[in-house]
Amino acid sequence: MTDSQARHWEVELTMLGPGVSEAVAWAGLVVERASNATLTDSAGRDYLDLMGGAGVNLVGHSNPGYVNALHRQLDAWMIGAHASVSRLEALRGLTALLPPELDRVQFYSGGAEAVEAAIRLAKSATGKFEILSFWRGFHGRTAGALAATGGARAGLGPAMTGVHSTPYANCYRCPLKTTYPGCGLACVDLAREALREQSSGSLAAILVEPVQGRSGNVVPPPGYLPALRELADEHDALLIADESMTGLGRTGAILASEPAKPDIAVLGKGMGNGYPVSAIAASSAVMTAGPFGAPSASSSSYGGFPLAGAAVAAVTRIVRDQRLADRADAAGSEFLALLRELIPERGIVGQIRGAGLAVGIELVTDTRGPLGKRELRAVFDRLLGVGVLVMTGGGTLRLYPPLTIDRDELTRAAQLIAAVLTTWTS
Repeated sequence: MTDSQARHWEVELTMLGPGVSEAVAWAGLVVERASNATLTDSAGRDYLDLMGGAGVNLVGHSNPGYVNALHRQLDAWMIGAHASVSRLEALRGLTALLPPELDRVQFYSGGAEAVEAAIRLAKSATGKFEILSFWRGFHGRTAGALAATGGARAGLGPAMTGVHSTPYANCYRCPLKTTYPGCGLACVDLAREALREQSSGSLAAILVEPVQGRSGNVVPPPGYLPALRELADEHDALLIADESMTGLGRTGAILASEPAKPDIAVLGKGMGNGYPVSAIAASSAVMTAGPFGAPSASSSSYGGFPLAGAAVAAVTRIVRDQRLADRADAAGSEFLALLRELIPERGIVGQIRGAGLAVGIELVTDTRGPLGKRELRAVFDRLLGVGVLVMTGGGTLRLYPPLTIDRDELTRAAQLIAAVLTTWTS
């Protein structure tokens, strides 16, 4: 951070609320411009942006097709949820990419709002009220979403009732102290037992991230999501896949949860590529259930406004035409393989994992516990110093390059990260 950037932040923080994410505050950048995977700060220095707004940068900074689509809509009209060409294109683009059973879409402004809508929809469709969520997941900070977000409720009083929470399938740090595949998915068995002991018999939905983002892009083992599908079916409940961070190709598939056939998918982040728009997708039978399906009962102040439609239409068009899910699958596999080749899983590095272009590097202490915040900040700063901007979560480096990133840039990113981590001394 230059002296000029420090002064800029100092002035902003006299007026700005404390909502800046930790990694953004650590970086202290004042960004002048951006292109694809590169940020340029006010001092003219370039950074490989693997933070990507925590996974928002799906099709690249200032993607020409995206920018032109928003310019055209700005010149036309902006205000109102009336029918529009841009919204129709967005709906057609999304439903063409999504599984055919998810044929109805409702637009919102942010991820938490969409999660709240998904919970209301599940309650409407089932006539029940309980939700099962998972430890260390993240779904938002509004009332219902917060109740389903473990570890984020301290000091805020009672959460929404009817929410149960059990361990996620984090095989690197299994809370049940067992090992996959010999465990037989014991975490799902525990969830089944917890519902048997704690539920009132009114489970409306299981709410799950197919890859847990905030925890460091934790990828569950094969069979986990289908096992949750079975558990939901046992209770005549719905399966809600929170794909805010993973959807539309990030993990190498349009939906990371597709093998589990979710009843409701929550979409956001990369779907707008920087424009604040989110959505839920479900079947017509589920989406029209009352009271959610009543007029105005599922609406949003800005849901489906024309600029949002233009953003979503452009993103879906780019994802489809450039086959970005396939690209993320191939490039992500190469990137993971190169990271594992260059960075031994020893010393400060506990595990390198990922799905597509959602990658996590778990950093550890000498005793293999999670790296503390102070040393994590030091690693972050050193990476920033060599021109690589990353996201963090717990003791993990979280990497979210755009799906349009050049292979040479991914190679350079892996080499720079390796140079820092393999020579690390605190």
